[in-house]
Amino acid sequence: MAERRFRVSPMKKVLIISHNPVSTQSNMGKTFVSLFSQFPKDALCQLYIYPTVPNMDKCDAYFRITDKEILNRILKGKSVGTSISPAKIGEEQGMFEDASDESLYRSRKNKSPLRRLLRDAMWRMVRWYTPQLQQWLDAQQPGCIFVAPGVAKFLYSIALKIARERNIPIVTYICDEYYFVKRPKFGLDRLRLSLLQGKIRQLMAHTTHLVVISRELQDAYQGTFGVPTTVLMTGASQNASDAVKNTAAPNSICYFGNIRCNRFVSLGQIGQVLDRINKQRGTDYKLKIYSAEKDEEILEGLRRHKSVELCGFVTGAAYDSAFAQAQLLLHTEAFDEASVDFVQHSVSTKIADSLASGIPLLAYGPAGISSMQHLLRNDCAITATSEEQLQQMLEQGFDDAARRAHVAANGLAVAKTWHDSRRVSLELQSIMEQAC
Repeated sequence: MAERRFRVSPMKKVLIISHNPVSTQSNMGKTFVSLFSQFPKDALCQLYIYPTVPNMDKCDAYFRITDKEILNRILKGKSVGTSISPAKIGEEQGMFEDASDESLYRSRKNKSPLRRLLRDAMWRMVRWYTPQLQQWLDAQQPGCIFVAPGVAKFLYSIALKIARERNIPIVTYICDEYYFVKRPKFGLDRLRLSLLQGKIRQLMAHTTHLVVISRELQDAYQGTFGVPTTVLMTGASQNASDAVKNTAAPNSICYFGNIRCNRFVSLGQIGQVLDRINKQRGTDYKLKIYSAEKDEEILEGLRRHKSVELCGFVTGAAYDSAFAQAQLLLHTEAFDEASVDFVQHSVSTKIADSLASGIPLLAYGPAGISSMQHLLRNDCAITATSEEQLQQMLEQGFDDAARRAHVAANGLAVAKTWHDSRRVSLELQSIMEQAC
């Protein structure tokens, strides 16, 4: 691919519309960092809704509207939306600007069909397209929209409203599956999905180009909606290592990231098998989990396993250090029907960094989902696709130096082909240039 620098006039700025800002505070934020790594700062502005302040100054301007502001508008008549001051942006920023928001936003109850319907209804009741937002958009003069929607219907409405009001095209980014999922059993969830699917159809009808994270998503969406579609897999946050990092006698496995979507169930199964191996062999193998999870019910279930070590959440330099020192890395997904349905066409953001690190990767998950297919297809991880295969996978990871070296070497090759941030970002530039 020819290397081109993205050049836009002030009239052709890209407006990113998403839940999370471009930052290293969340997996989606890190994905944006990769996708827009080759874009100049003055070619980007962002409208987002998560109650955080970016920890890096990647965009020319940021505007934020939060759920709390929408609710306070309904209850107290307060204003909604604010332009983020550049003075606030910095490495010291955590996941939440107000620490008291964490328990509310991380509650598992937020995923209930009723709460999701009420959230969409709340946004529909409030005039979020305020004069303040319009003035901000007038100042930014975006020439096109890059929208990364999710399960919240209102974010689709935001993108469509701005696109229509300002007569600018939309490029849509899909990295999780919300349309081609099984029909829920219960009435409220059926209603929620039906409304969301209708909104997705509206967005697809107004989408100039679709960017997806896997071949499976490309086949599904391009085949159904006829929108030009490009696969751009998540780029690694660092350049691929020059060499495999194969510890002679590893005694620990590291997992980094979100343990929701029932990943904690799979992690518990790994802990259980590790306990059994340690008892059989007199070893002290550990599964180290680095996660921001605060739900005590989930954490207590993991603590039952002696081999599991909960290391808490790390970010910035602490994360880089812990990741670099890992002897073996782990990717896992859950096997229950609902979780498989949700992640079936996704590829975890951590996979890119894992493959690029040169550290051997272990992967435990259903064979049919995109992330496992990507690893199996390229033979770049030691895998188990059923609980019965877990012990063999773990023992091979600890015992078989040749196998570790083989998958890690393949991983580096895959990282250079599919997860090169610079190459991915340059291709996105070309897409956005054509759209703008």
